[in-house]
Formats: sequence, C-alpha cells, structure tokens
Amino acid sequence: MVINEQKHDDIDIVILSGRFVMADAPEVRERLKTLVEAGQGKLLVNMESVTFIDSSACAVLISAFKAMQLKTGRLVLVNSPIVQSLIELTRLHTVFEIMPNAEAAIAALAAG
Repeated sequence: MVINEQKHDDIDIVILSGRFVMADAPEVRERLKTLVEAGQGKLLVNMESVTFIDSSACAVLISAFKAMQLKTGRLVLVNSPIVQSLIELTRLHTVFEIMPNAEAAIAALAAG
C-alpha cells in the first residue's frame, strides 16, 4: 500500500493505492487520526487506485468517519470500482459521503 498526503486549501487529502488490508490498517488509521485532529475538518480519502480492500480497512474508514463527526467535520470518499462494491455490499454507502472523482470531492468540501 502506498499512502500519499496532500493539501488543497483547507482540505486534507489522503491518496491510497494498492491493496488496503489488515497489515496496512494501523498505519492508515494513525495517519487519518492525525489529520482529523490537526486538520480543518475537511478530509478527502481518495481510493481510486486501491485494488483490494478488506474488512479491517472498512473499520479504519469507519473510525475516521466517527472521529470526524466528533469534530463536526466532513469526510468524503472517492472509490475505485472494487472498493465501491465492498462499500455497497456492507451498506456503508448509506453512511459515507462518496463522490465520483477527486475533483467533485474537492468542490463539495470547498463549498462547505
């Protein structure tokens, strides 16, 4: 798994690529937690290049979502088709705000 971080104005962006599995969960959880705590309440997790995701990865995303809610912030996901399939299978698409691409996600977060 490759993890990259970017900033777009007051939006924190995490770009994940490769396989997002249990072995990667602690590192991703810690990075997301740090961004939630230090950020401005706007977080984009871009998983367009994630090729596989497991349940521990879903738990990391849920944890970040809950932390962002406590901060009254906003977490937006951009998913690859593989990630989107699992998100829908687990009905998490009813919980997460999901955008079709990074540009749409940035625009949504910038608008408030």
